Amino acid sequence: MLEYLKGLNESQKKAVMHTKGPLLVLAGAGSGKTRVLTSRIARLVKEKICAPANILAVTFTNKAAREMKERIARAVSSKAADAMAVSTFHSLGARILREHGEAIGLHKSFSIMSDYDRVAAIKGIMRVSGKSMQEESHEKFATMISLAKNAGLDPETYAANDMALVKATKVYKAYSAMIFKQQSVDFDDLLLLPLRLFERHPDILEKYQKKYTFVSIDEFQDTNAVQMRLAKLLAAPQNNLLVVGDDDQSIYSWRGAVIDNILGFGSHFKDCTTVILDKNYRSTRQILSGAQTIVEKNSKRTAKSITAVGGDGDPIMHYRGDDEEDEADWVAQTIASNVAGRQFALRDHALLFRVNALVARFEEALRRARIPYKTVGTTSFFDRKEIRDVMAYLRFFANPEDEMSFMRMLKVPEKGFGKDTFEALDELAAGRRISMWKAANHAGELTTIGDGQKAKIAEFVSFCRRYQDRFRSEPLSATFRALMTENGYLQDLARAYQQEDGTNIRLANVEEIINGLALFEKKRTHPLLSDYLQELSLLVADENEEEDTRNKNAVTLMTMHKSKGLEFPAVFLPGLDDAIVPSPRTIEEGKIDEERRLFYVAMTRAKKRLYLTWSATKLFRNKTSKVTPCRFIFEIPQEFLDGPLGEKADANREIFLQDFFKQMNQKLEKPSPLDIIK
Repeated sequence: MLEYLKGLNESQKKAVMHTKGPLLVLAGAGSGKTRVLTSRIARLVKEKICAPANILAVTFTNKAAREMKERIARAVSSKAADAMAVSTFHSLGARILREHGEAIGLHKSFSIMSDYDRVAAIKGIMRVSGKSMQEESHEKFATMISLAKNAGLDPETYAANDMALVKATKVYKAYSAMIFKQQSVDFDDLLLLPLRLFERHPDILEKYQKKYTFVSIDEFQDTNAVQMRLAKLLAAPQNNLLVVGDDDQSIYSWRGAVIDNILGFGSHFKDCTTVILDKNYRSTRQILSGAQTIVEKNSKRTAKSITAVGGDGDPIMHYRGDDEEDEADWVAQTIASNVAGRQFALRDHALLFRVNALVARFEEALRRARIPYKTVGTTSFFDRKEIRDVMAYLRFFANPEDEMSFMRMLKVPEKGFGKDTFEALDELAAGRRISMWKAANHAGELTTIGDGQKAKIAEFVSFCRRYQDRFRSEPLSATFRALMTENGYLQDLARAYQQEDGTNIRLANVEEIINGLALFEKKRTHPLLSDYLQELSLLVADENEEEDTRNKNAVTLMTMHKSKGLEFPAVFLPGLDDAIVPSPRTIEEGKIDEERRLFYVAMTRAKKRLYLTWSATKLFRNKTSKVTPCRFIFEIPQEFLDGPLGEKADANREIFLQDFFKQMNQKLEKPSPLDIIK
C-alpha cells in the first residue's frame, strides 16, 4: 500500500486519490480532516502531479498552518514543505500586497494595524465628527465596518446598500481615507485589498493563478464573502480546488462567515466531487449520537450520518444544582473526584461556556477546591479592567487608607479632575503624612487649584461619606449597586460596550461581582465588606502561587466558540440556562440554527465523558428566580443520558413548552396546541 494511504478509511482514501477539478470534503467532527489534507498534498508531490511551489494550502490560524506544514514535511520533506505556500488567509493577503500593493497605491512598507489601533482610530474620527456622532458606540461602528469589509463592501457600496447606514458610512469613508493616507491597513484589508487588486489588475491575478495550480482550503464553513471570491479567482481557470469543512460546525456568522459558501459549493463549481468523512475518531458513540440529535433538528444542512469508532462509552452525565453556587461546587468536586480516582488528569478537563460572564462563578469554585485552572482566550476575571474598577470601590469602602483604590475612584468614571488636582492632593498628603482620602477631606486648604476643582473634590468626599454610612447599615450588594449606579459607572458600561448581538460582557462581569457579594451575604449572619474581600484575596493569592502548576496540569476554561478545533477527555457544559443558551438575540433574529451548531461543536469536544449542568435557581439583581434549562437538553434522547431528567426537569420542560406556544400564539394569533389538546 502507498505510504500516504496507510491507516485511512475508504472515504478518506477517496478524497486523497482525487486529482483534477473541484473537491468538497465534508468532514464531520473528529473525522481526521487534517490527515486527509496533508496526505493529498503529499500524494500530489510524490506522484509528481505538481511541483511543491505550485501548491497553496490555506487555513484560519497560524497554529493550524504550522501544524499542517510540519505534517507535510514529515510526509514528503522539509525542503518540499518550505517550497509550498502554507499560511492563513491574512498572511497570504499580506504577502500579495507586499509584492503588488503599489498597483493600488499601497507602498511596500505599509503598516498593519492592531485591533486596538483600529478601534482607537475609529473612536478618534467619531470624536471630531459632531455631537450626534459622539453619542454613538465606537465599538459598534468598528464592528459594522469590519462586517462591511468582510462582505466585500467599499464605503460607497455600503452607503448604496442601506440609507439607514449614513452615520456608519461617514465614519467608514473617513477611516478608510485616514489609514490610506498613513499607509496602513487593518486585518480586514488584508482580505479586501487583494480582492480589489485582482479585480482591477487581471495581469497580477493571472500570475498567481499560474503559480498556484492546486489550492486547498481548510475550515471552509468559516469563510466570508471576500474569502469565497478570492478562492474562486485563485483557483480559476483549472479549478483544482479542495475545500474541507463541516456545515454543522459553522458558528461565526456574527463575524461575517457565510454558511452558504459550503452548502452551495456545488453551485459555484459545477463538476464538483463531494466526499463525506463519516467516521468519528474522537468521541464515544453516546456523546456523538446525543450531539447529532441536536444538530439534525436544523433544516439547512447537508444530511450525513457520522459513526463513532471508539465504542459506546459512558452516557452523557447531567446535574441540576440547587442554585448557581451548588452547580459550580459540584463541577469542582466532580473534577477532584475524577483526579483522585485516577480516571482523568486535571489537564483532561475543560469547562466550555456560552458567555464569558459565567466564568467567574466557576473560577471561584475551583479556587475554593484548590484546583489549578487556566482561562483561554480571555483575561483572568480579576485582571479585567471593569473588575479592577469596581474592586477599587469595594477596597476603598472597606479600607479608606487604600490610596491606589482611592486614586482609581477619582479617575473612574471620569469626574473632571485635572492633572494639577491630583498633584495638589498628593503634595498635601505627603506634606502632612496623611492618606489621599484624608487630604481630600481638606481640599479647601489647597492653594494651587481653583475653586471649581475644590468644589468637585468636596462633592465627591460627601458622596463617599454617604455611602460609608450606607455600607455600615444597609445590605452590602444593594448598597454597592446603588453606589455604582449613582456614580454613573453601570450606565457608562451599558452605553459604551453594548454588542451587536445585544450582549454586554463588561456589564455582565460587574453583575457577577454584585451577585457574588449577595451570595456572601446570604451565607453570613453579620457580613462585612472586609471579610468578603479577605476571602476573595486569599483565593486569588492561591491562584497566583499555582501559576506554574496550572500551566503544566490544569483545568481549562474557555467559551464554546474558542473550543472549536480542540478536544478534551472530559468536558463540562455549565450554566445551561435557556435565557443564555441559546442566545436570546439569535432567537429574535431567527438564527437558532447557529446556536444548535455551536452546542454540537461544544458537545463534540468531549472524547470520553460529557457533563451538562445547570442550576434550579439563579440570583439576578438580588432577586432569586427559577431557571428554565436549555431547550437543547430536552432534544437529547434519554437513551444517551445517565438517567431521566427528573420530575422537576419535566415540570421545567412543561413550562418551557407553555411559554413557547404562548409566544407562538401571540405571533400567529391562533389557539395554543396545548389548549386544543385540553
